[in-house]
Amino acid sequence: MFVRAQKRILAVVAAAILAACGDGHDSKPKLDLVGKTARPGRGETSPAGSDARHPREVHEESFVVDLIQDIVFRKERDGWTLTTKNADVTVDKLTRGGFDLVLSALSGAPGKSSYGDLEKRFRIMEELAEATGGAVKLVTSLQQARTARSEGAAVPMMLLVEGADAFEGRIEQLETWRRRGLAVLGIVGGRKNAFADVAVAPSGGGLTDDGLELVEGCEELGILVDLTHASEKTFWDVLSRPTSRAIVTHSAARALRDHPRNLSDVQILGLKRRRSVMGLIFNPDFLTQGQGASIEDVIAHIMHFKRLGAFDALALGTDFDGVIPPRGLEDASLLPRLTELLASRGVSPRELSGLLGHNALRVLEAAQDRGRDAPAASADDLLRPVTISCDTATEALSGVAQDACDGNIITGTLVLKPLGQLKVRIRDASRSPVKLEVFGEPGVPWQLEGQNLEGRVLFHRSVALDSRGRAEIPLPSNRNLTRIFFSPSRKAQLGEVVVWGS
Repeated sequence: MFVRAQKRILAVVAAAILAACGDGHDSKPKLDLVGKTARPGRGETSPAGSDARHPREVHEESFVVDLIQDIVFRKERDGWTLTTKNADVTVDKLTRGGFDLVLSALSGAPGKSSYGDLEKRFRIMEELAEATGGAVKLVTSLQQARTARSEGAAVPMMLLVEGADAFEGRIEQLETWRRRGLAVLGIVGGRKNAFADVAVAPSGGGLTDDGLELVEGCEELGILVDLTHASEKTFWDVLSRPTSRAIVTHSAARALRDHPRNLSDVQILGLKRRRSVMGLIFNPDFLTQGQGASIEDVIAHIMHFKRLGAFDALALGTDFDGVIPPRGLEDASLLPRLTELLASRGVSPRELSGLLGHNALRVLEAAQDRGRDAPAASADDLLRPVTISCDTATEALSGVAQDACDGNIITGTLVLKPLGQLKVRIRDASRSPVKLEVFGEPGVPWQLEGQNLEGRVLFHRSVALDSRGRAEIPLPSNRNLTRIFFSPSRKAQLGEVVVWGS
């Protein structure tokens, strides 16, 4: 009761201050959602039947998790602390933003961080937390985080290390770091290392033998492997392991911003398939082309996940203090505005709670609960995308077939007539096609036909896309399947197609 009363008093006082004099940033929209009230445990949402909840309530009741903030980086570069007035992240702004758990990054220049630098940055984080007088508390588990919140700590924090090369081969030290609160370890940073290849300027490599040993060690210790900077091959090498416990802490959707660090739709669907998440970064360079970005660009990436039916694979990975934030989300205090705007665009309370924290908690908890075996991965969980190409499209109203494929997925540029036909060729002979995942206009039936190299029909069926515009179709387990033809029952856009294989 005392903690709840404290939060209500803080909310009233903060609201009064905001109403009287603003929040010190004239360019920012003023908010009336500040402070927090009592919240369910373990990131739970309110009981069933409460979908009419106001977004303020959803935000207040959610256990809000940010998978990365760059507090130590800003302390080293600009001298900012958790009480520096102009900082993106302060105790006050975290409280007004409603954050309940933050992963603080310990990172340095790619390829230049040493183990000594890592130790130094950990000490900086300790000092930053201690200087808040207990308002920010370093914790080593989710249980400690929940306890700290219930006891009135403003924000508990755990640790994220970007780039395993910072350990300089001292992988045996991971257990020590886990006891210090290391929750997530980036297998690779901005440069290729002994463990894996990178997304920016990849050399065609993936997970190495040393990388596999590192991944296995992290799994045993309850540390999540971060694939944020990893090449696509590394991504699939890790994600398709039966015991994989991996995450992408800060990225965005490549379909909206073609950046090598962003995830393709098929990678997003892979995370969903493995019940993992991507934290959405607020860095404008990852959100849109050109100078700067706004809260609308953040919303666009979130709504892209909704269109893919992958909202449960989305979390927050703002990277506050490490980026120039988008307009409308200039600092951590403004997060509630994002919740309100998303609710106005049709995002449900359940989806909002997932984005704000429940999705991240699910993955963190699964990794940290080392007393329980990893959930058994089904054969479907371990599928990888099969390389495809679009050879021809007849009777197309718009789009070019060859431009519609990016190697793994159709990009949604084709609109076909009822008699139109798209031919998709399977290029990867090393994998046996197992399943098709199709996205397009809801309710539209499509005729599908699969053939072998000689043109023999292996299957023919009609498939209607569901209310979300999605269908999943098992394929005959036959390596002779080389091409699939798609025809709509009426004029329609074929949004995306993934061929999954074993």
